[in-house]
Amino acid sequence: MNDSLQGSSRLNSALIRKYINESTLLFVGLVLGVLSFCYFRVRVVGKLDTAQFQQIMDLLPKDWRKFSSVDFDWLVSYLGRTSFTLDEPMLVLLVSAWAIVRGSDVVSGELGRGTMEMFLAQPISRARIFLHHAMLTVVGVIVLVLVAWLGMSIGLWTTNVEETRYPEILGVPITFVGPKTAVVAELFGMPAGFLQPKMTEVPMSSEVDAIMFLPGLVNLFSLGFFLSAFSAMVSAMDSFRWRTLGILSAFYFANAGIKILGMSLEESPWVVYCSIFGLYSPANSIELAQHNLLDALQWVRYDEAGAFVSSGPLLNNLALIGLGVMCYLIGLKVFQKRDLPAPT
Repeated sequence: MNDSLQGSSRLNSALIRKYINESTLLFVGLVLGVLSFCYFRVRVVGKLDTAQFQQIMDLLPKDWRKFSSVDFDWLVSYLGRTSFTLDEPMLVLLVSAWAIVRGSDVVSGELGRGTMEMFLAQPISRARIFLHHAMLTVVGVIVLVLVAWLGMSIGLWTTNVEETRYPEILGVPITFVGPKTAVVAELFGMPAGFLQPKMTEVPMSSEVDAIMFLPGLVNLFSLGFFLSAFSAMVSAMDSFRWRTLGILSAFYFANAGIKILGMSLEESPWVVYCSIFGLYSPANSIELAQHNLLDALQWVRYDEAGAFVSSGPLLNNLALIGLGVMCYLIGLKVFQKRDLPAPT
């Protein structure tokens, strides 16, 4: 019994080492890409103060507002602009690249290289092969999300922002007449807009708290989890990795296009939810949680009139994770039951 357990443990360790060795170069490159992108994106935000950015936003056509999932007035703030880092296509593509490339390798990749037969010749189950690969892929998604948070946090800690402040005229008397004609005078400071403004530098971390990015980061992980699961499911059904990657690429860009189309159709907002990216809105989650993190647990959002606005952060995350779990279960079931072709 002990020999059997030791042998199983050695096989597990060897399998995990193999998966790590195969993905190290890709993972290191993506970590550096995510870290540098998030850091420099926050640094760029700090170079443009709120007043200047407001002027730029005012010049944009009003029709462009429908392509934003958040209020434009909130987007002008430092929190809004830094939060929008998580909506950037480049960051989403970097995280998605890990989920798709590694997820697609679990079955069709091994079959294409002719190594699956070697695995199955060992006393190791198909379920263990599939689940070990899935576990490492999901751990990689978690690490990339944390690296994104680290890059944004370093950007906040190392960036100073300029604030425009007008000098105040002190000593302006404000007179109140009491019920017995008693006069009470108090002095208030008033900003003098006609004087030359004074530029002061303050740390960006005093304007934005890094903990506020948490709801958006959870949404990013949920998307990465689903993409890794969907990729593994497609890989379990195929025998050629090039074809698996082609299917996944078509799925990814088709869903991105559907979301853009849905956002442009004001009369048909439901079209957005025909895309998996309709469930991805990290900046919106952060906007809701700005004053209370518990607001990120909303299921559905309604406007003041009670009309439906969008799905809430909690529903989006649970839907992505639930669909991901379903894809992993389907992929595992297919892999366990299918006949595998001999290596060519």
